[in-house]
Amino acid sequence: MDYKKISKLGLGAIIASLPLFAVDAQKGKEVIDTKCIACHVGSTQNGLSRISDQRKTPEGWFMTVKRMQREHGLVVTKDEETDVIKYLADNQGLTPDEVKPYAYALDKLPNVQEEKKDELLGEMCVRCHSEARIGLQRRTADEWNRLVHFHVGQFTSFEIQSLARDKDWFGVAQNEVVPYLAENFGKDKEKLDKFKKSIENYKLPSKWIAYGHTPGVGDFTATLTLINSSDESYAMLMDYKYANGKEYKVQGIAIAYGKTEIRASFEQDGVVYRQILHVNPKTNSFEGRMFEALHSEDGSILKGKAKDFADTTIVAVYPSAIKAGTKTTLSIVGTNLSAEVKLPESLKVLKTVKHTNNEIILEVEADKKVKTSMQNIQIADKTFKNSLAVYNKIDYIKVIPEYAISRIGALKGEKILKQNATFEAIAYANGKDGKPDTKDDINLGVIPASWSIEAFDDKATEEKDADYVGKIDEKSGKFSPNEAGPNKDRNMMTNNAGNINVVATYKDGKNELSQKAHMVVTVPKYVNPPIN
Repeated sequence: MDYKKISKLGLGAIIASLPLFAVDAQKGKEVIDTKCIACHVGSTQNGLSRISDQRKTPEGWFMTVKRMQREHGLVVTKDEETDVIKYLADNQGLTPDEVKPYAYALDKLPNVQEEKKDELLGEMCVRCHSEARIGLQRRTADEWNRLVHFHVGQFTSFEIQSLARDKDWFGVAQNEVVPYLAENFGKDKEKLDKFKKSIENYKLPSKWIAYGHTPGVGDFTATLTLINSSDESYAMLMDYKYANGKEYKVQGIAIAYGKTEIRASFEQDGVVYRQILHVNPKTNSFEGRMFEALHSEDGSILKGKAKDFADTTIVAVYPSAIKAGTKTTLSIVGTNLSAEVKLPESLKVLKTVKHTNNEIILEVEADKKVKTSMQNIQIADKTFKNSLAVYNKIDYIKVIPEYAISRIGALKGEKILKQNATFEAIAYANGKDGKPDTKDDINLGVIPASWSIEAFDDKATEEKDADYVGKIDEKSGKFSPNEAGPNKDRNMMTNNAGNINVVATYKDGKNELSQKAHMVVTVPKYVNPPIN
């Protein structure tokens, strides 16, 4: 969709609806100074007890405000709540480099397994929630210590739980964990002030070119337009088209927090979606994800660049690999791409489908005698090294995720929903060493495998787990779990949980390749906060 061509009446209607969704940080400040001071000493001007000693993401402040309502009787309207979160996230948020290591939690990226960075932190904190829950906030040492006290008062039994009852939990928490947290996740107001000063003249671009990938569906190119209303609230317009030809045009609403964190929502085919975008003002780019509001595991990764960015850049090339002797449609997405494009000699351009400043679409054919290698793409005088692979055969495949969790759930319409899982098969070519699964191997991208499930081990075979846990779509790799509750057909009337392998099979000529991933289909998740 070219939004420049939208009729003035149509665009006017969109803009006219914006005040319904506008946020106002100044009103949020007023709410804090009139309602929050009932418990917190001070003011937003001079500092508020507890509040001013913390920095958080919008989701973190949302959880705080909700807890104040639930536990301490704070009474605010929905609009006031939104305005308060806007003010706090603008003035006491995180910098992009603080968010990035833990963005997966905000993006609701499924099946992420955190690396255990610190044994003490793992035993004391991460045994109950993610490290990202810690990493996405900043506190003074005193505030971290108060959080320890909060845990003791709020969760009175946790000191006798596993990994806590074998130690002086409270003593260790105060004397060892608090200093660690203060050093690694201290408030560091100076850092935020320095960052805010560096972007004080930055204006969030209104138009973006983006690449996305949806597991089970494929790659797509998107244009994203933000129409400002007030105080960094926007109408959001997005047009995205998949490589398979499916195209969607949606409109929704968006809020920008601190010029770097965008939160949007829209509806597509009757399904509500959320969008989480992390903007880097220094590069005029973003990374993030969009997903179904009720099924955050079903979504797409996103990365984009301001459409009018002056430098020639490539956001994505797809497909990322082309097989010898085959024809395909090659898409190059980026900025300032209007100059001549030069592909590797192994690729012959049959037709130029589209060539604009932000997108190049070519019909190409790979030479039959091509040797597997990474190749360069040149646009004008700029060379993008190793941006495309050409290959003559696939040596092995991997299934991602290698380990997944799915959850059985209630009947449609009930609150405790199922959690799906989608798998993809990634093809690889051995590198120069000729050995599989080494550093020089070449990723050839997603391939259209056939999918099935089987019992994981002897116990799962005995319990017939594969018959009861659910079904996997043979073509897309999307697994849909069964319903929760007792099953009279199972041993001891147990539920439909189970332990299974997900099997991908792919034929590369006469060569059949197969690989497995492990999935546990488990019980519903009853508590699912914005940051787990």
